[in-house]
Amino acid sequence: MHELASRELFEAQTVGFTPEFAARRGWVLHAVEYPVLDVSFTSPSRTPLRVRFRCDDWNGKPPSIEVLREDGTPHASPWPPNGNPSGVFHQGPHPTTDRPFICMRGSREYHSHSSHAGDLWDNHRSHPDNTLGGLLHQIWRAWLKGSD
Repeated sequence: MHELASRELFEAQTVGFTPEFAARRGWVLHAVEYPVLDVSFTSPSRTPLRVRFRCDDWNGKPPSIEVLREDGTPHASPWPPNGNPSGVFHQGPHPTTDRPFICMRGSREYHSHSSHAGDLWDNHRSHPDNTLGGLLHQIWRAWLKGSD
């Protein structure tokens, strides 16, 4: 995908990501600037989780999603925090990053994993849940489902 088109789509899909919007959900926006979307999820009863989307070539390719600690350092085992929120939080290691990863449709790590080689991003990218906001919302909801 052409970088200018990728940038314009990223900006269109993140225009509503304001500090006020984030605060209503308990999110902290660290960066919303192409090609990076960096957000922490917080809640009084949860261990914070930070995810950093790298959206180069959006949406020709799904975003690469890094799983980070609140301070921005990479998450390592034990994983996941807050018990086992759902199957999207994979202990790993991912063969490319050698770290825990988000294993769900719409993450580059999912679509590049050998066990999902046949599940192409092209089959999912036009679905309304697979915008940047939709993907972020899915991860947040999975994180909220966990138990400490």
